Amino acid sequence: MTARYFTQEDFASLLLPTPTVAQDKMLALHSTLRRRMRELNWDLHPNWAQPQPLAYRSAARIGDTGLLTAALALDYLRSREQAALVERMMGREIRLRGGADIRRHPMIEVRLTHEHLTVELLISPAAWWDQRNLIGKLSIPRHSETLRSIIQRMPGDFRFGFWNGLHLSDMHLTARQLSRGTILNEWLSTFGDGSDWLRVGAWFGPSDPILNTDQIASELISRIGALYRIYEFAVWTSNNNFQSFYTNSASFSNRGIRM
Repeated sequence: MTARYFTQEDFASLLLPTPTVAQDKMLALHSTLRRRMRELNWDLHPNWAQPQPLAYRSAARIGDTGLLTAALALDYLRSREQAALVERMMGREIRLRGGADIRRHPMIEVRLTHEHLTVELLISPAAWWDQRNLIGKLSIPRHSETLRSIIQRMPGDFRFGFWNGLHLSDMHLTARQLSRGTILNEWLSTFGDGSDWLRVGAWFGPSDPILNTDQIASELISRIGALYRIYEFAVWTSNNNFQSFYTNSASFSNRGIRM
């Protein structure tokens, strides 16, 4: 029988106050993932708002309370220096240590709960500067076609949605569904920037083969890589600046975006 990196006991331990073994495994996984990200030259950085990379609360956790929402999370996002620049443009002058909220920035999160191992791109309403950048970019037909192409190349089980909170919502669509006809355009027409989350992720249960010890790191890097293509497409940088295309409207449908 193939050895499991995260066992049933590890998942169950998330219901306990101190899931020590699962913590150690997540930190070891971070070391491997971080090394591969550097080798691939991905511009993703461990959570700079805290002293260690492992968080004991998911960035997606809004309004959830109790042990049933416990999570261990590894968050990867823009650098501290890039974050400071973006926050200045957002009109914020903050100390990035001890006072920053990483939800103001798009991130890719690897998360363990008692139910799932999840790898997910999160762009919260607080990251409105990047949400506006994405909307502006999608107002240009060739870029909207690029996003469609990115989604079509993703594994079909990636799930897209606008909900908040730790757990998977039934209100989602898969990459396979969004690749059909006009569904992507119709789905985006319901998005409200500055009020909705934008989430893309893959969710794996305790019995999923991705949790095999000899597969988990390479499978997660593959999934992070798929999300990184959307992250790069959306995130504001001086070389990916579409703020001037943004107009003051609440949804994609009112912006005349052509997909």
